[in-house]
Amino acid sequence: MKTYEILVDKKAHNIRILKRESNSFLVDVNGKTMEVKFANSGAGKFSLEINGEKVQAELLKLPGSIMLVKVGGKTFEVQYSTPTFKLETQKVNVPSTLSKKSTVSLSVERGAVLAPIAGRIVALKVSVGQKVSKGECICILEAMKMANEIAAPKDGVVNEIFVSEGDIVNKGDVLAVIA
Repeated sequence: MKTYEILVDKKAHNIRILKRESNSFLVDVNGKTMEVKFANSGAGKFSLEINGEKVQAELLKLPGSIMLVKVGGKTFEVQYSTPTFKLETQKVNVPSTLSKKSTVSLSVERGAVLAPIAGRIVALKVSVGQKVSKGECICILEAMKMANEIAAPKDGVVNEIFVSEGDIVNKGDVLAVIA
């Protein structure tokens, strides 16, 4: 699951995105689930609705991974890092013609749908919780002006989606997880 560690005025908060639909998110913040909706008002200003309560926010990006967030007259310093992924280790058998050892250990999330090439996600065709069949299109990845359908490697339920439309991905990036 995608987890962000955010420091707000140097106090750590763990944030997990549980569900995303357009500008609406279901997030877990330090074990508490919240529904967050936002609208970009332009020039770094946003309208937020957090569990039904509406607030206005203003963001000022500073160098590095720091921003100042002004909400209700109070300014907070927010530091963020790249998301971390919970990975499981699996044994993969390698033919003896390729290696002297019979097995190697790789970190790969079970049921992970990986980007076969680098490119841009132009469309998501599934959502979290949706049942999919092997071969069903998960998303469209554009690379070198070609649209590539990324197919489900197995039957199951979409457990997590790690990308959004417009995201740039590298070969081997985890796009989604099917359980």
